[in-house]
Amino acid sequence: MMKRLYSAALILNFLVELMAATTLVLGPGGIRSPGLGDQWSMHYGFAALAIASLSLWAWRYRGDGRVVTVVLGLLMTFHIGLFISLLVAGDQQMGLLLHGVLAILVVGLFVFRKRWIDQ
Repeated sequence: MMKRLYSAALILNFLVELMAATTLVLGPGGIRSPGLGDQWSMHYGFAALAIASLSLWAWRYRGDGRVVTVVLGLLMTFHIGLFISLLVAGDQQMGLLLHGVLAILVVGLFVFRKRWIDQ
């Protein structure tokens, strides 16, 4: 059950972050507006792409406890950080909800990982 939940978390992370990356890189402050000095969204878009790719890189090794620990640690740091950032900003409720759900999911998986990963 937990291994399936971990697989679902990787898929959800991939889909959410790929959508964010696409929106931010191709959006108004994205790749089509170089030299304007305010392209934070494009930069974050490529960071979101990196986090999305983590799911693909880790997929083959999702039963290896060492890899699971690193992946969940990175995802916890990313999603908790983004949740806090979005909470402080208070202007992106959907992002707040998605990162909140993903943060809770990966924290739970991390806390109970020794019960379900292959040693």
